[in-house]
Amino acid sequence: MTIDKRKTLNFNTIWIRFDAESSDRHQLFIKEHSVRNQDPKYPKGETLFVVNIPPYATAVSLKQAFESSCGDVKLVDFIENSNKTGFKTAYVVFKKEVSLDKALSLQQEYTLTLSTADAPVATGITKWCREYNESLIKEADLKKTIEDYMHGYDQRETKRLEDENAAAETVDDEGWTTITGKKKRGQFALARKESTIQKVQLKEEGKKHKKQLLNFYTFQIREAKKQNLADLRKKFELDKKKLEQIKAKRKFKPF
Repeated sequence: MTIDKRKTLNFNTIWIRFDAESSDRHQLFIKEHSVRNQDPKYPKGETLFVVNIPPYATAVSLKQAFESSCGDVKLVDFIENSNKTGFKTAYVVFKKEVSLDKALSLQQEYTLTLSTADAPVATGITKWCREYNESLIKEADLKKTIEDYMHGYDQRETKRLEDENAAAETVDDEGWTTITGKKKRGQFALARKESTIQKVQLKEEGKKHKKQLLNFYTFQIREAKKQNLADLRKKFELDKKKLEQIKAKRKFKPF
């Protein structure tokens, strides 16, 4: 492939591939990163600006590829790219200036290899499993975080109560004593009475009863009507008996 240097805007060109068996290669455009307002993160004389990095390249694999060819790499930092094809742009910061010189002196046909036998690059399900496992928080770390938080919380609560007690016992120059009326909660709260607990339980049972779906289905409505009719008939018979008993007691017996 013939390269027109006039179209590369002072970039040098090299090639990159996934592994040694890959027949597909991508062209990289590289040059020294040197601007007027140089970011301390990307020092002059040590930073390589790389364009057209393929989507499968990672910071670790790109770092290993340049280290195997040029020398130790301090940092590989990808920057946001509006290119919808997925190709990336990055800053490669070397530890020594001589490493940058080696990178810029690479021949046009030189090919970087990302995945090697010594440093393989995970792809597919292996990569997804690794990323998923890395996203999980270890149980020991989570436990330590919770314990540290609760320890700090207990210390803050203890200090707050001590400050409130100290304020309550303080008498000002005029003889006034500060009274605190805040309700206590948690381990500092008083135990509830049995009657209070029963009231709370009855209230919760009432809430659950209201939430139940009564007469929601057609058969429930039909059964409810039958039961209501049976209750009315039973009540009617009881009322008739009561009426007969009342009439029998009110009979007039003069002798």
